[in-house]
Amino acid sequence: MNYVREYIDKIKSGEIITSKKVKKLYLKIIEPIIEDSHPVYKFNEELGEVFIDFAETLCKQSKGEWAGKLMELMLFQKAKYQAIFGIVERETGRRRFKQIFDVRARKNGKSSENSVLGLYLTLIEPGAEVYAAATTSYQARRVWEESQSMVQQSKSLTKHFGYKVFPNPTIYTKKGKAYYKVLSKNVSTFDGLNVSGAIIDEVHELPRSIYDILIQATSARDEWMVSMISTAGFVRKALFDDMYEYAEKVLDGVIEAPGFFPLIYELDHVDEMFDEEMWIKANPGLGVIKKADSLRENVEQMKGDMNFANTVKTKDFNIRGVENRAWISFDDINNEELYPEEEIIRLTKNSIVLGSFDLSRTTDMTAVNTLVFDREKKKPIAITMYWVTQKFLDDQKRPDQVGNYVPWDQWIARGLVRVSGTNAIDYHDIANYIVSNHKKYGWIYQYINYDSWSANYLVEELSAMGFARDTCLIPTPQGYKTLSVPMQTLETDLKEKFLCYQNNDVTKWCFTNVEMVADRNGNIMPKKVNDQRHRKIDGMAAILNTYVSFCANRDYYLGK
Repeated sequence: MNYVREYIDKIKSGEIITSKKVKKLYLKIIEPIIEDSHPVYKFNEELGEVFIDFAETLCKQSKGEWAGKLMELMLFQKAKYQAIFGIVERETGRRRFKQIFDVRARKNGKSSENSVLGLYLTLIEPGAEVYAAATTSYQARRVWEESQSMVQQSKSLTKHFGYKVFPNPTIYTKKGKAYYKVLSKNVSTFDGLNVSGAIIDEVHELPRSIYDILIQATSARDEWMVSMISTAGFVRKALFDDMYEYAEKVLDGVIEAPGFFPLIYELDHVDEMFDEEMWIKANPGLGVIKKADSLRENVEQMKGDMNFANTVKTKDFNIRGVENRAWISFDDINNEELYPEEEIIRLTKNSIVLGSFDLSRTTDMTAVNTLVFDREKKKPIAITMYWVTQKFLDDQKRPDQVGNYVPWDQWIARGLVRVSGTNAIDYHDIANYIVSNHKKYGWIYQYINYDSWSANYLVEELSAMGFARDTCLIPTPQGYKTLSVPMQTLETDLKEKFLCYQNNDVTKWCFTNVEMVADRNGNIMPKKVNDQRHRKIDGMAAILNTYVSFCANRDYYLGK
């Protein structure tokens, strides 16, 4: 039975409503292979059915109304696995797909089918090493324990598998040396892995380091598979966003990644939350695996509960979100516009600009923002640089911080963040950066706004370098009266994609960490979401301080 063909035909006819990204995967990438028109890959229908037969004849579920019943895969699940295991290289017969990125709303069968996958990968690869991984061992065990239950409930599987819970949960083959383990969260123990398969649960919470190590550990295998499953989640610019953006590029043909299978079930627009016919885009198991009545109740509740609304958007509809009480949505924040260096020079050379800095000593970032202006398009461009101490970086690598993953090393390598000082930021580095901008671009800093906290030394140094203390260096009170209008203006500019911030991932991350607080008069100002220390807002604070001056004479700076 060609389930892939059936699924594609039903998508084309409109019988199955699905997301734009799922359509791209099946119609652009999969269908040419199914039609036998691809020069490198072919489709082996029977080979792709083996996994399906394994799941539906041997694997019983353990929870809810399906407890004790054999798996019954829906068409979208059958199409997925038949494609993953049935599409092979013409010459070698090796599977094409090695990395599976499967994004669905919660309660759509991800964990159960991946529990089957963990067992299957353990059986089909000689000497298999399969791992269940997640941010915590508890999370990783959820998929593994469902696999364990499947073994316990099947006489046929018991003939092939044994298991032990202590000291490390392990399912092993009785013949051969294959095993399927729960992976410890202790990154230092990963050396020496020879990974043939991995199930990574809740990718939106996973440190990038665990993913990188698992992928590197597959290098000795000809055929390996890493299955990543997740809902959208709230934490931005971690592994999930990296994978999501990579998936978009694969689906759009920007990059070629033959081994990557990007399966993203999501709403195409936030307004579709209120159109019940569109819910299936993010919930392909709706009505069978996931109860429609429960989702209706959630949607009704969110209409009167804004905190709950962000949870529903993110977890039930896969609209990427930020923390519950966050300032604005990720879609509002996200702006991939980027001015090349030569264009910045052409547009802003020897022009008036606005600056600001938000200082730290040890535990936060120091941020410097320069607001320059494209007077041809009449829009502002925020150019922001960040600094952290070496001690700060070292602290992020402590075992207790593994669940608070932020890609500091990557950002430093890309030049988005700089290291300054061992235990405290060297403010001389900040002063030199501002002066270097003046020398490189000829920028004339009309105003440099700053929070007075711990700023005396830097202000003195900048003053000695020629920045007028009375007319250029402007202390900016961090309160409702000063920040409310600039923050409202910044919000509008972000939503309208008017402010370009050079698609700076650090800046984007800072925006997602902002919570809006208001006084009784409706004035607003920013604070960290839930006061979480590992979530930084310094970039937003620096841009906001620049907006204090920008809002005072907006038309002048834009050249209107």
